[in-house]
Amino acid sequence: MEIPIIPPSNGVEDLQNALQSSDVILDAIFGFSFKPPIRAPFDKVLPLLTESRLPIVSVDIPSGWDVEKGNDLGVGLKPEVLVSLTAPKEGVKDFTGRHFLGGRFVPKSLEERFELNLPPYPGADQVVELDSYPKQDLHL
Repeated sequence: MEIPIIPPSNGVEDLQNALQSSDVILDAIFGFSFKPPIRAPFDKVLPLLTESRLPIVSVDIPSGWDVEKGNDLGVGLKPEVLVSLTAPKEGVKDFTGRHFLGGRFVPKSLEERFELNLPPYPGADQVVELDSYPKQDLHL
């Protein structure tokens, strides 16, 4: 497996070259504390990723999305797959792709205290797909 590492830069040429030889984009650019607006150089990066038409897998919340309001400004990535950590965030309630949750490690006492309403994990699984679980019942 060859994963290109792009050195920090103010330009996007290295990214453009890497995208031409990539099969998928793993999006973990911003964390869940991101608040718009998108600042340089990411204001050029996110459109490039979208225009590449490569499948995108986002970690926790898609880059450019507000953790509570989602992609209300329409500038965030639109991934095909989302892997939420611990619990789905409020802002992803309108996400329409495949949605997975990793976070079996949350103690029952914390789940109840914060009313997380997490889905059951079958067997010893550490990840569960949320397609069949009602989105309105999931939140952090």
